[in-house]
Amino acid sequence: MNKKIVIVGSTGKLGTKLLNYTHKYSIPIYCITCFKNYKKLKIQKDKYKINKSVVISEKNDENKFFKILEKKINIIYFLDFGSSSLKYLNHFLKFNINSVIAIANKEMIIAGGSLLQSKIKKSKNIFVPLDSEHFSLTNSNISNNKIQKVFITASGGPFYFNKKINLSSVSKKKVLSHPKWKMGNNNLIDSSNFINKILEIYELSYIYNIPLSKIDFLISKEAYVHSIVHYKDNTLTINAFINDMIITLIKPLSYFYKIKSLPIKKNYLNINNLKIQTPNDIRFPIFKFKNKLMKLSHSEQINLMIINNLAHKLYLTDKLEYNNIVNYVMSKITNKSHNINFKSFDSIIKFISTKNDYYKTNV
Repeated sequence: MNKKIVIVGSTGKLGTKLLNYTHKYSIPIYCITCFKNYKKLKIQKDKYKINKSVVISEKNDENKFFKILEKKINIIYFLDFGSSSLKYLNHFLKFNINSVIAIANKEMIIAGGSLLQSKIKKSKNIFVPLDSEHFSLTNSNISNNKIQKVFITASGGPFYFNKKINLSSVSKKKVLSHPKWKMGNNNLIDSSNFINKILEIYELSYIYNIPLSKIDFLISKEAYVHSIVHYKDNTLTINAFINDMIITLIKPLSYFYKIKSLPIKKNYLNINNLKIQTPNDIRFPIFKFKNKLMKLSHSEQINLMIINNLAHKLYLTDKLEYNNIVNYVMSKITNKSHNINFKSFDSIIKFISTKNDYYKTNV
């Protein structure tokens, strides 16, 4: 019997990859959504014979989507960008149990904080993190009392290994390219200046309930090693797989469908050339602020994400220089500790809305 699968954010890179896979193996998709790329959404709906499609930026369509979420959904993917989808997860959890919730949206996970994990567990749903680093840890035992440190990895993006590049004069074309991964513009910018690693550390902390002090990142150019766990007994586990997000995307499907193993590629187990190093390039402003960023409270982390997304828009419209993105973001982060103890998703959503409104009129 076919299961109901919903994809929030189907028109992006991950959504397109997932739809190609499900179509190839005749796995039907019940509903797809986009924020504004309605032309591509229509093409996907027709090409893959999908039951429903929703442009969630349209109020009438969004109301329809809330109704869809009230039905029994077996798998829901959040492949979009930004924390706004927290309201859809909030609604979904009121009506669904024993479902699989797969999230690639790091902003959404950070915004939900520890509340996200507790609500998913309470509702008896299964959570699958789709970011490669966090997914790679799903088979590791990383309870806080057993580990010394958890490391996620960064490939170095387009600039880290090119020491001759002056970051104050790089072109948008170079910023918006990545040697290993295909991503949207927001993720490409964050990958190039390492803000994405800070966000992924926050993300890991909430997913696995590990304090920030026990998480760090390393550089692994090959994008083959995704995480390393250093246990208290001084043993290490290295979690590795090829840099193809289809590996993480098909995991939620495996709860209901028999998934064929991917063919082993040539040199898949060739680990002779792995080089893992501690990042130390002073060209990147993020390293100057790293200690401060590791001490931000939950509400300050949300504020950081909002300001960072604003910085993306300023950069992409030529109102902010690339090498000033991190400095701009940090200039907006208060030195005072403001930690709001959110009791519900609704209170988080309201906080985000208030902050967004503030920055729209105070930039």
